[in-house]
Amino acid sequence: MARTGGESAAATPLAPDLAERLARIAPEVHEVITNMHGEVWAALDPELLELCRLRIATLQSDDEEFARPAPGASVSAEKLVAIGSWPTSPLFSDRECACLAFTEQFVGDVAGTTQEDVDGLLAHLSSEEVQAFVTALLALDQHQRLALGLRTVLASEEETA
Repeated sequence: MARTGGESAAATPLAPDLAERLARIAPEVHEVITNMHGEVWAALDPELLELCRLRIATLQSDDEEFARPAPGASVSAEKLVAIGSWPTSPLFSDRECACLAFTEQFVGDVAGTTQEDVDGLLAHLSSEEVQAFVTALLALDQHQRLALGLRTVLASEEETA
């Protein structure tokens, strides 16, 4: 299960398997992605980003990413268990719910994102924060898809090598 409150915040922003593969096969890409993720986690509320990272992992059925230590901030054990029922759980604030709703729309159908979806964020975040949040979601979603894809595609190739 993902790291909670009492554990160290020394986790890296990239999944270790992704970081290792990128460093080996595309060191320039590794450097750019590592720097981008460092900036993303520094620019916004890390606990909010961690909730969104975990929700993306559940939406993509990526148990490895969900179990990975949090790169930014921890989430309570209660919220970890309830993340799939965030719309009805009293554990999540209105701000967290707005960000999780946007995250689900973004991951499921980014082209279907509406002004109403953005307005849901603007009720809790400034325009600048919304812009940073959307950028962060892009980075988190791409990171997880790349890690999952490389893990899936390269796993069989590495097993035969």
